[in-house]
Amino acid sequence: MLINVALQDGFDGDTVVIRVDGDEAYRGEEVTTRTQLSHAEDMQLDVPDEPFALEVEVPGQGIRESLDVDPRAQPNVALSLLDGRLVAGYPERLGFG
Repeated sequence: MLINVALQDGFDGDTVVIRVDGDEAYRGEEVTTRTQLSHAEDMQLDVPDEPFALEVEVPGQGIRESLDVDPRAQPNVALSLLDGRLVAGYPERLGFG
């Protein structure tokens, strides 16, 4: 099963590592938000069909969070950095349109 993940606000030349149940699924280097769009990166991740742990790490900022995600109820995950912490949202759709 695939979910959509968007890295949105607050990224500034960061390394971002995303793991699905402990296995690295994405690594981005120099991830930077385009502030006009509140957008840094988009990706689709192959995930289990059942609830799983989505771990997000921004090592340069000392941020590491684990989110419980049910891919059937939350197929879209929007991640932002705000005041030194990770903020997750689960919009119905990602992007413009």
